Amino acid sequence: MAKAIVLNNFKEKQRYKKENFERKVLRDLSLANIKKEFQRLFQPFFQYSLLYQNDIEDACIDMAIDSYLLGASYSRFAYHGETLEKIKDRAYEKQQAIADGLFEYWQFWCWGTEMMMESLHLCCEAFVHVWWMEGYRNGEKRYRMKLQ
Repeated sequence: MAKAIVLNNFKEKQRYKKENFERKVLRDLSLANIKKEFQRLFQPFFQYSLLYQNDIEDACIDMAIDSYLLGASYSRFAYHGETLEKIKDRAYEKQQAIADGLFEYWQFWCWGTEMMMESLHLCCEAFVHVWWMEGYRNGEKRYRMKLQ
């Protein structure tokens, strides 16, 4: 028997739809792929110590999920005819905030030369971008197939 949901206002309905969409989109996300991408991008930064790798990996997984959901939510603009470049511009600040947050977390656990930290920041941006694009592609596919 289907559960009836009574929504009292517009904000509640919006939140319900967003949560429902996110739940559906997350079904396509693979934890194994996130871990593989984490290893690919960040393994060079663990060459001297594996002491905090699990803590950092957990934070990266959280940020990957946030990026993925952000990309999926912005995919609705493609459904309405916007180009990918315009959508990327529109999402830039939020995407950058996630990357900066990830980098700040990394800074808590490790330190190094200025050049190493610059490389680490670029890796954080690339990691966030990879998962933003993955979410965007999956969200776009869902919108095209009318599965939202």
